[in-house]
Amino acid sequence: MQSVSRRMLSAASKAGEYLDKTARCEIADFIGSKMNPDGGFRGRDGQSDLYYTVFAIASLRALRQRIPLSRLWKFIRSFGLGENLDFVHLVCLIRLRAVFPVLGKTRRTFFQALEDKFQGLDTAYDAFLKMLACENLGSTCPPGTPRTVRPTDPTPNVAAAVVLNGRVDEEAIKLLLSRHCEGGGFCASSTVTVPDLLSTGVALFALRTMDANLDAIREPCLEFVESLWRDSGGFAGHVADGFEDVEYTFYGLLSIGCLME
Repeated sequence: MQSVSRRMLSAASKAGEYLDKTARCEIADFIGSKMNPDGGFRGRDGQSDLYYTVFAIASLRALRQRIPLSRLWKFIRSFGLGENLDFVHLVCLIRLRAVFPVLGKTRRTFFQALEDKFQGLDTAYDAFLKMLACENLGSTCPPGTPRTVRPTDPTPNVAAAVVLNGRVDEEAIKLLLSRHCEGGGFCASSTVTVPDLLSTGVALFALRTMDANLDAIREPCLEFVESLWRDSGGFAGHVADGFEDVEYTFYGLLSIGCLME
C-alpha cells in the first residue's frame, strides 16, 4: 500500500491532468516567485519557512515541475538535525530531507527527536503529522494509535483521524459531508458557516480515502476552489482572504485532484 504522503501527492497530481498547460505554468510561476534567495519559500511574513517550503515542493512535484534541489539543500542544511525546532517544523525538516536520497546516520537521531517532541501532543492531527514524518524516515511501524472520530473536532482533526484509522467509517463520512456548504467547500467545524480551502482539501482527501461518493458535491466544490484561484496564479484560503500563498495553493491542487479522481 502507498504511503499517505504518496497518496496525497498522487491525488494532487490529478489536478495537473485536469488543468491545461497555461494554468499549470501560471501556478508553477507563482510558486517559484515565493522562493527566497536562501533557498526557502516564504510565508505571509516574507521570511523563509520550512512549513511553507514543504507545501511549495509538494505543489511543484504534483505539477511535475523541476525542483531547485541545490538551493533547497542549502536552505534545509542550515537547520542541521532540527535540535531547535518545534514539532511541526521538525516534521517539515524530515519531509524535506526525504526529497534527497540518503538520510544516512541521521535517521536514528531524527526518530529520537520526533519521539521526544511528540510527547504531550495527542490530537489526531499531531499523530497524522508524526505518521508522515515516520513514513519519510522509512518506518513501517504505526506511529500512533487510531483515533476516535469526534463530532466536535475541527474538520482537519476529523480528516486526520479517518486517515489514521485507514478504514471506511460511514459515520465519519456523514460527519464530513455535514461540513459541506451549500455553495461549495467545507467549513472548519459545525459552528463555522464560511468554507475554507484547508478544510476543503483535507475533507475531500479523507472522503476519497474512504471511497465516498462525491458526485453531489463535485461541481459546487470545484466552483468554490476556482473562486479562490487568483490572478497571481496562487490560491487564497477563503473568500475574504486577500493573500495567496503556497500552502493554500497545494490545498487547491489537492482539492481539484480529489474531485477529479
